[in-house]
Amino acid sequence: MAKTIYTEEYKIFQRLLKKAREESGLTQIEVAQALDAPQSFVSKIEAGDRRIDVIEFWRLARLYKKPYDFFFRFEEKLESKPKKKSLKAASSLKKKSRS
Repeated sequence: MAKTIYTEEYKIFQRLLKKAREESGLTQIEVAQALDAPQSFVSKIEAGDRRIDVIEFWRLARLYKKPYDFFFRFEEKLESKPKKKSLKAASSLKKKSRS
C-alpha cells in the first residue's frame, strides 16, 4: 500500500490547508509564530514535504477558524488543475494527425 502522503486525497488536504490559511488572512510566518515553529514547518506541510499529526491538524484548524470537515472535502478532485502533457504524448498526437 502506498503512503497516504502520495494520494490524491492528501494533495486535496494540502490544498485545503493552504486555502484555509489564505482565507484566514494569515501568512506562513504568522502561522509559524502562533505555533512556535519555524516558517519552514508551515511551508513543508503545504508543499507535502511533511506530514502533520492529529494535534498539529487540530491546532491549524483552530487557528484558521475552520470546522474539521472543511479539510476533508475529497470530492473536490484535482481536476481544476490542467494536466500536463509529456513531450512523448504531444509528439504522438502530431504523428496521428499527419496520417
